[in-house]
Amino acid sequence: MPIHKMSKTWWGRRFLEVLESFTEAGRLARGRQYLSNHRVSRWEIRGNRVEATIRGKINPYYGIHEVPVYDTWLTFTPIPHEAWDEALSLIGSRAGYISRLLFNEMPDEIERPLSELGVNLLPSSQSDVASGCSCPDYENPCKHVAALYLLLAGRLDQDPFLLFELRGLSRAELIQRLRATPLGTALASALDEAPPPPQSAASFFTRPVEQALPDKVSPRTFWRGQRKLPAGVEPPPPAAVSGILIRKGGDFPTFWDKDESFVEVMDAFYEQVRKKGKDWL
Repeated sequence: MPIHKMSKTWWGRRFLEVLESFTEAGRLARGRQYLSNHRVSRWEIRGNRVEATIRGKINPYYGIHEVPVYDTWLTFTPIPHEAWDEALSLIGSRAGYISRLLFNEMPDEIERPLSELGVNLLPSSQSDVASGCSCPDYENPCKHVAALYLLLAGRLDQDPFLLFELRGLSRAELIQRLRATPLGTALASALDEAPPPPQSAASFFTRPVEQALPDKVSPRTFWRGQRKLPAGVEPPPPAAVSGILIRKGGDFPTFWDKDESFVEVMDAFYEQVRKKGKDWL
């Protein structure tokens, strides 16, 4: 199975497709084994640099009698500030992009407006990412670098905003600048609205209210009531912003281990609930 099919998202697959384009298949397979055997003992992101400590294997043939530990790193080429200014100005003018980004989602066509400006969010070639490892393997990327690539791709599935950080724009700055645009300000005001305070009630359950009975009631009035019932019930208006809490978690939150998007699954679930409720009414 091609290594890029391990990813759950389109951006993760694109990321691994670039890795496949310049890495030997055998090294990718060994890197996958290193990752599945939990040999990456430490890793962290520092700006546009990803660093990791990876445990190697004992090999008496090469004189390695103790488990070696290698320092492995990836460095992404940052996008210039001027290019980010143009890109954010373009994204901020399109409601479909800015609304999903503020909901912690990665728009499917995010690269289309960026490509118009000559900006690539995802690495397009090996020149966009420098890598290195302290192991004695002279080939680069080695299996340890491949394992770090695969680990990073898995984290990108859960948090696509890491792509922006690795390319020179922190998450906090991205959200701040998007919220500062006219569209972002309008959407942020809806997101920041505080819910109304809870109101106290005399009883948890609804209590019947006593009413005085009339002296005389005709059978027709008794069975049909004094007012005519409406012919139908008007459907409630759709929510201005649907599923805020669900969408803030993104397509693949940490507790979600399925291949399909959590947001799409919940959208389908609530749509079925809405249809069932409408049928009952």
